[in-house]
Amino acid sequence: MRIFLIGPGGAGKSTCGKILAERIGYRFIDLDIEFCDKIENIGDYILTKGYKKYCFENSKLFYELLNKNTKDVIFSLSSGFLVHKNLDELTSRHKQTLKNSGTSILFLPSTSLNKSTKIILERQLSRGFGLKENREKIKFIRRFKLYKELGDIKIFSHEKPQVIVEKIVKQLNLSKT
Repeated sequence: MRIFLIGPGGAGKSTCGKILAERIGYRFIDLDIEFCDKIENIGDYILTKGYKKYCFENSKLFYELLNKNTKDVIFSLSSGFLVHKNLDELTSRHKQTLKNSGTSILFLPSTSLNKSTKIILERQLSRGFGLKENREKIKFIRRFKLYKELGDIKIFSHEKPQVIVEKIVKQLNLSKT
C-alpha cells in the first residue's frame, strides 16, 4: 500500500509520517527532503528559478520516486502539492494520481480556520526557515478550504504525534507485521 500525507507545512506530516512508517514497517519518503537532497534547497530554487518551475520540478521528482516505490511506502508531500495557485492541470493530475495509487491522509490541526491558522503559523514561524508571518497567514487562509476537501482520511488534530499515528493505524486497519 502507498500512503500519501497531505496538508500545510507545520501540520505534522513529516513527524507523524516517520513514526507511522516505523509503526507499520513501511518506508518513509519526505518529498521536501528529497528535493533538497537531489536538486537544491527549495527556498534557493524558488528564488532563482521561480515557484512555477519549482512546482513542475517537484512533480517530476515525485513521479520518479513513485515509480521506484510501488508498495509499503509513506510519502509526505509538499504543502502546495495539491493546491498550487494557477496550476490547475498539474494539481488535477496529482489528485488523480493519489486517488489511483494509494490512500491520502489530510493533516490539519482543527476544522476551525482560526484555530488551525494560529497553530500552523506558530509552528511554521518557529522552524527557522525565515518565513514571513503575514505571507504565511494569507497563504494558509487561502488554502484552508481547499485542504479540507482533500484526503481519503482526514485528521483534524493537534494532539501528540504518537496519538495521531495510532488514530491513523486504526483507520487504516494496519499494524506492523
